[in-house]
Amino acid sequence: MDTPGSTSRAGHLRTALRRLVLGAFLGVVVLITLLVGAAVLSVTGVSFDPHGYGMFAGILFAAVLMPVALMLWVSYRSLLRGGN
Repeated sequence: MDTPGSTSRAGHLRTALRRLVLGAFLGVVVLITLLVGAAVLSVTGVSFDPHGYGMFAGILFAAVLMPVALMLWVSYRSLLRGGN
């Protein structure tokens, strides 16, 4: 049985996987934030985007990455609980 203080190989692999999933989640969240920021700058006219492609791309890519972030978060929480 893997406990938080376990020194077994499976415990170490689970910890490494949990940290990898958390890092991927944080990376996706940062990317979503940057895309939404680019879309907001495009909408407000602060950035030079005469055709509005930045707005469409920011909204579209952020919408595609939202389920990815949600699944990574659910996976992280599942690994944190111990998979019960």
